[in-house]
Amino acid sequence: MLTPMDIHNKEFKRGFRGYSEEDVDAFMDSIAGDYEKVYREYCELKERCDKLQDKLTQYEKMEATMNSTLMLAQQTAENVKVSARKEADLILQETENKKKQMMNETTMSLQSSQQEVEKLKAQTHAFRAKCRAILTSQLRLLDDMVLDAEEPAPAAQQKPAEKRAGANT
Repeated sequence: MLTPMDIHNKEFKRGFRGYSEEDVDAFMDSIAGDYEKVYREYCELKERCDKLQDKLTQYEKMEATMNSTLMLAQQTAENVKVSARKEADLILQETENKKKQMMNETTMSLQSSQQEVEKLKAQTHAFRAKCRAILTSQLRLLDDMVLDAEEPAPAAQQKPAEKRAGANT
């Protein structure tokens, strides 16, 4: 590329009746000044473009890293979800098993309690029957005593078994 110094140091051959040397030199100076400005701007822009290109490369690397990190995070999240579902299913299954076990134990306990109640009812019934039998025999004995007290003396000499037999008839 042409530099401003190349333009400034450029010399032309002189010819017969050529251009005015002063006009050419003035014009060349003007072009050299403008070209120097443009050249500096170009260099600054090129440098800036290189910096931006470096930043772009850095950002592209960051983007690639972020994408891979995001993919890894998504995979990890999916794995966590699957693991949590499995754990939840396991907990539900364990809970269901415990519920069944508790229901079985409760049913067995209820059956045992019902058997115990039936046993107590039978014992109560037997106790009442014994009490009734004892009371009945005591009432008979009491009735016999009253009858004995009311009978005349000769009858008092009868055997007690005969008295009872006569009272029952």
